[in-house]
Amino acid sequence: MKRFLLLSALLVLTSPLRSLVAQIKDGREVILATRWNHQLVVLDARSLKELGHFVIGELAMNPSASPDGRTLFIQQPAPSEPHACCALFSLDLATGSMCQIVFPSSPGVVSGDGRLLFTQRGAVGVEVFDAQKLTRLPVIKAPGNYGLSISPDGRWLFGTTVWQGPSLDIFDIERGVLVRRLRLPDGLLPRGVWLGNKFYLYAHDGKQGNIWSVTPDTTELVAPKRVAIPITARDNSPVGQGMVAAGGRLIVYEPVAWWLHPARRAQDEETSSGFFSVDLSSGDVAHLASGIDFAQLLPSADGRYLYGINAGAVDGTRPASLLKLDGRTGAVLKRRALPKDSWFMSVAVLPESLIPRGELMTTSCQKRESGDRN
Repeated sequence: MKRFLLLSALLVLTSPLRSLVAQIKDGREVILATRWNHQLVVLDARSLKELGHFVIGELAMNPSASPDGRTLFIQQPAPSEPHACCALFSLDLATGSMCQIVFPSSPGVVSGDGRLLFTQRGAVGVEVFDAQKLTRLPVIKAPGNYGLSISPDGRWLFGTTVWQGPSLDIFDIERGVLVRRLRLPDGLLPRGVWLGNKFYLYAHDGKQGNIWSVTPDTTELVAPKRVAIPITARDNSPVGQGMVAAGGRLIVYEPVAWWLHPARRAQDEETSSGFFSVDLSSGDVAHLASGIDFAQLLPSADGRYLYGINAGAVDGTRPASLLKLDGRTGAVLKRRALPKDSWFMSVAVLPESLIPRGELMTTSCQKRESGDRN
């Protein structure tokens, strides 16, 4: 379970942030970063300087923000299960109150209008909650563990899975049902991201990348567009990769960090490091930031920049760092050293008045977990 939750940090996809910058009054783009040593750190996205941090539970990970920037969602062990990963918590930025929502849980994904929160307790369906009241709504029946992504119009929930798959499963949020499964060739590890009204499904087969363009009306997958991404495992088997969208391009990389499940690196590690920028119109691939291993890579709200965590070495000989890169060229623009720890991040827009300054403590809201643990 723990390994699944660590890897699922790279599968959960969030809504585009660009429109939120204008919607949130006095909003500031920030980087939310959890470290296992009891901290949720908020950094300015422009300068990478720390603005403040919350003291939270140990082993916290996978932070995300509601569309209005007033609530954060975090995974960390439940007080009743201190050695088990993980429960899903909400953090009210105005009060510092943390509420346990459900245990166990995958990362939380919030709809673009801020009404609904989706997560999973395992391969037992998709859990749905009222994102503001934190009350349970009917579960959507589903067979797998998913990387979840919500369509821009809020109508569809797309889930990539290898459970009873691999497949892309499409859910109608209004009706709360699974409407179809789009099967991929056996052995692939699918990822996906929305760009406009299309969902781009991606999987590497051990030799090259494969991209499918999918809409909610797609009934079967046609032959994919093949792109030359030379990330190969030693046995030519499918390679687990991270993928995000930035500036109308797909950004593909191989997550490498000592706190993640060890990546299957190719013989030529220089080829596997950095990231690959895919032009969807031409299929051209640019290999950028060669020589840098990224534990995680995320775009800015406007897609001009990428923020990456370089894990460093587990023995401390190479320190971890947070990098700000030019999204077009891969050039490192800013670098911030990070203490040795396990780091997970997201990019968010928060109201200026709710951004922590200095160290802040959190309090328990004493809310009982919603639902049972069956």
